[in-house]
Amino acid sequence: QVASFFFIGLMSMMIPLCNIFGALVAVCLFMGLFDGCFICIMAPIAFELVGAQDVSQAIGFLLGLMSVPMTVGPPIAGLLRDKLGTYDVAFYLAGVPPLIGGAILCLIPWVHERQKLKER
Repeated sequence: QVASFFFIGLMSMMIPLCNIFGALVAVCLFMGLFDGCFICIMAPIAFELVGAQDVSQAIGFLLGLMSVPMTVGPPIAGLLRDKLGTYDVAFYLAGVPPLIGGAILCLIPWVHERQKLKER
């Protein structure tokens, strides 16, 4: 999941750098692959983190949180395009949250180990 987040962010940032159509196709293929990996592994990770009783609520919460940037992002990208004359900044900014999310996800094993030590 962490690798998927990092690659989704990286691929988002690489879209403006694609000067030929083949490069854009390759970037979109990799982005789609890693997005699919992220979505497929979301449920098992939620199950592991919150347990069987709360997994449906956790997945709903995750999907609800994911809907906010998906809804707000395109109008913000349009505003940036209107002000700056290019979508490049929007793609660069769209890559930042997945990179930050991947970095935060790296901390989860450390938090779980601390919880286990406190329980002992």
